Amino acid sequence: MAYTTYFTHSQSVQNDYRDLGFLRRLKRALANGYRNKRFGTNLHPSTKLGVVFAYFSPGFRNLLDAERRCIPFGGRGHRLLDVGCGNGDFLLLASQAGWEVVGLEPDPKAAQAARNHGIDVRQDSIESLDPAIESFDGITLSHVIEHMHDPAAALRHCYALLKPNGWIWIETPNVDAQGHESFGPSWRGLEPPRHLVLFNRPSLFDLLRKIGFAELEDLPYRPLCDYLFKESNKIAGELNDQSSCATPSNLARKIAIAERRAKRNAGLREFVTVRAIKPAD
Repeated sequence: MAYTTYFTHSQSVQNDYRDLGFLRRLKRALANGYRNKRFGTNLHPSTKLGVVFAYFSPGFRNLLDAERRCIPFGGRGHRLLDVGCGNGDFLLLASQAGWEVVGLEPDPKAAQAARNHGIDVRQDSIESLDPAIESFDGITLSHVIEHMHDPAAALRHCYALLKPNGWIWIETPNVDAQGHESFGPSWRGLEPPRHLVLFNRPSLFDLLRKIGFAELEDLPYRPLCDYLFKESNKIAGELNDQSSCATPSNLARKIAIAERRAKRNAGLREFVTVRAIKPAD
C-alpha cells in the first residue's frame, strides 16, 4: 500500500510553448540552447545565447545538468540503463540526446507510464540482467538504493553490467543532511515505510570504492533545502512535533542558512549525488 499513489505513476506534461508568456518563452529558449550544446539534443525553440547565459549563471546551468543527471555528451551508439525508472521521464530526456535507453521498474503502474513513451521498460529488478548477455555505458539510480533491502548487492551488479570506463550516477537522501538535523523524525528524506536504508556521503563513497569504482565525484550543488525544509515542516505540524515545527520567519532563516552551508559542503546537502567510473583495468 506504500506505493499505491506514488508520484512515479503519473506522466509529466510540459506546457505548450504558445501558451507561455514572453519571459517563460525566453527562459525555455535559453534552456534549450544550453541543452542542445551540452547534451547533443535538438530541442526547439532554442537560442545559442543559452550557452552564454549558462556560463555566467552557474545556478541555471547546474539545474539543467541535474535534470539530465549530468550525462556525458555524445550518447549516440551508447546504452544507458535507468534502475527504478518510474514513469520514464528521464529516459525520454536521455533518448533525445541519442542514448539507447533501457529502464527497470518493478511497479506495474509506473512501468506502463514509461512504456507510453515508447521506451524499453522491463518490469523486473537489476538482478534480472545477465552481464554475460548485455552491458551498458552508463547506469543511473535516482532515489532507488534507499528502497532496496541490499543496496550493496545491487551496486555490485551494476558494476558487473557496466562496460570498462562506464559510469554510474546515484542520488539518494543524505542521512547527514541539515534537514535531518533540524527536523529529526519529521525530515522528508526519511519517508517511512518506503525508505529502508539511508547513506551519508562517506558511507556511500566507501561502498562504491570497495566495489571497485574510481574517480568518485560530487555533482554540482543545486538548491534543495527550500522544498525539503518546507515539506519537513508540514510533516512536523501534522505529527504535532512542536520541537521541530518552525514559524514562517524562522523557517525562512533556517533555509537561507542551510543553503549557504550546503553550497560549501557536499556532506551536508539534502541528497548525496555522486558519479563514479568503472576502471578499464
